[in-house]
Amino acid sequence: MKDYNIYLQKAYKFMIKEILSDIEKEGLDKDSALFISFQTNREDVIIPDFVRAKYPNEISIILQYQFENLTVEDTSFSVDLAFGGVLSTITVPFNAITQFADQSVQFGFKLNPIPPSKKEKTDKKNKPSNNQVIDLESFRKK
Repeated sequence: MKDYNIYLQKAYKFMIKEILSDIEKEGLDKDSALFISFQTNREDVIIPDFVRAKYPNEISIILQYQFENLTVEDTSFSVDLAFGGVLSTITVPFNAITQFADQSVQFGFKLNPIPPSKKEKTDKKNKPSNNQVIDLESFRKK
């Protein structure tokens, strides 16, 4: 018997990606307020350490008035938000999202997050976070 919930979850993630891509290009409608909850206890979620310490399992963010540099990729999105007055870039894989809602139109749904694959964990380890020092020597031709 087919598990149609898997297809539904994929469709939800595709919808979030499309909605965020539209906002990336056109901006957010003045009445919209997007609520996005996601797991923070994953290696592939990039958030400041002090935010992860305060929200060790899950956090909800609101994209409404005060966000910048929304960038949507194939498997994740990143955005600049202020946490306690500190502007930080976060990166959230679509597979880490647990809830999505637009309060302005009373629309929302819950998702079943998917654990990161070994490839995603490896990719995350190769990406620098905002507070990592990068040794440029490793990129130079020998």
